[in-house]
Amino acid sequence: MKKDHMAMVALVMIPLYLLTVVNAFWPVQAVSADENRTLQQMPQISWQGLKTGEFTRTFEDFFSDQFPFRSFFVQVNHQLIEAMKKPFAGDLEIVAGPGGEIDLGEGERLEPDPEDKVVLPTPTDKPPVTASPTAGPSVSPDPSPTVAPTATPQPTATPQPTAGPTPGATGKVETVSGVIILDNRAMELYYFSESRSERYVKLINRLQGKLDSAQVYSLVAPTALEFYSPDDYHDGSSNQANAISSIYGRLDGKIKTVDAYSKLRDTWQDYIYFRTDHHWTARGAYCAYQAFADKAGFAPLALDSFSTGIEPGDFLGSLYRYTKSSKLKNNPDFVEYFLPAVESEGIAFTSTAMSEGYRIQAVRTEVGSSNKYLAFIQGDNPLVRLTTSLTNGRKIVVLKESFGNALVPFLLNHYQEVYVIDPRSLSADLPAFIAKHGIQEVLVVNYAFAVTNNKWLDGFEAMIG
Repeated sequence: MKKDHMAMVALVMIPLYLLTVVNAFWPVQAVSADENRTLQQMPQISWQGLKTGEFTRTFEDFFSDQFPFRSFFVQVNHQLIEAMKKPFAGDLEIVAGPGGEIDLGEGERLEPDPEDKVVLPTPTDKPPVTASPTAGPSVSPDPSPTVAPTATPQPTATPQPTAGPTPGATGKVETVSGVIILDNRAMELYYFSESRSERYVKLINRLQGKLDSAQVYSLVAPTALEFYSPDDYHDGSSNQANAISSIYGRLDGKIKTVDAYSKLRDTWQDYIYFRTDHHWTARGAYCAYQAFADKAGFAPLALDSFSTGIEPGDFLGSLYRYTKSSKLKNNPDFVEYFLPAVESEGIAFTSTAMSEGYRIQAVRTEVGSSNKYLAFIQGDNPLVRLTTSLTNGRKIVVLKESFGNALVPFLLNHYQEVYVIDPRSLSADLPAFIAKHGIQEVLVVNYAFAVTNNKWLDGFEAMIG
């Protein structure tokens, strides 16, 4: 073999050999803070796994996830792509994304602490207590929890995010697959199809038709694109005001529709959406709470009446994880929270039997995860029951994806019991569940993408029957 060929082989083989040696001693990581996900662990060897090939596939994922200096190489790769694309982009900068369709509607949840586990006594079979929204203190949660006081830190000064674009904004737009970046804000591109939303409409109508004594509300929330992108990105089939109007216009007349859009539009200059994440902030959720209060017949509490605080640490959300944009990384978000004005206790369950679960907080003031949005009801649990110190007998169930999480804490100020269901992860007979627990109100809340999300719709349809 020629010396130059030997040198080339050596240049390839020596680094691979060294990395293999390092990999043997490299500590196994449980999670990736940069990607905000659990990393694959070493799979168990079994004859069945070897026979089916499952062991080999899982081991490949393990090796990829646990590769030494993986986070460094991922960052370098994204920075190289950005640098290579810039000379060819012109006014529209095309940045290669991770590929494939993006679906940011599926959230996460905080893993429970074993100390928070709770086993409840099996409830006796008895007719449900159906109370009117103005019922007196004779109605109580069953089984009755011990109401734990909620921490009440003093209001703190709210840090101000970097100024973002305005409605009708102009400027250089970067595109990462289905996401645009403008003035340090990332936004999902949106296109509305009336035919694709028809299933969502029919399912909500079907739910109302199966409920004799419960009122259904529908709340569809717009995304940040509607308020912070250039005009071309939110007109025609991308106009979310028209999309929401189309959905509401096809709902049964018995269903009450919630106009969160107008409240958000009127406060667009406030910090109502994150810049690096697809969710609204607590202030955005407060706008939805105000709109819902108008329809549900109660007066919302003023925002400045809540005890408030900021989650420790910066927040780089789902859109940063998707794009790996250095602009977003250098302009992180923060997560502000507003504590309920009433005492409350929450328990998360995996089934409607609600016999065993773990305690959660409506607002967690310190979140160890890099996903600070998990501060709100600790993420997407299958089923949560929150009981408050109120004795008005008013009960509501919220059917939602992760957008609804930030809204739920505000509802605690007006309901004795709040149930929260994520149809993507709970199997249930929803009409029977509502009747059993004497629930008078049903709020279906989703952001604009979720109305055509098949996983959410499949779970929702299975619940309704």
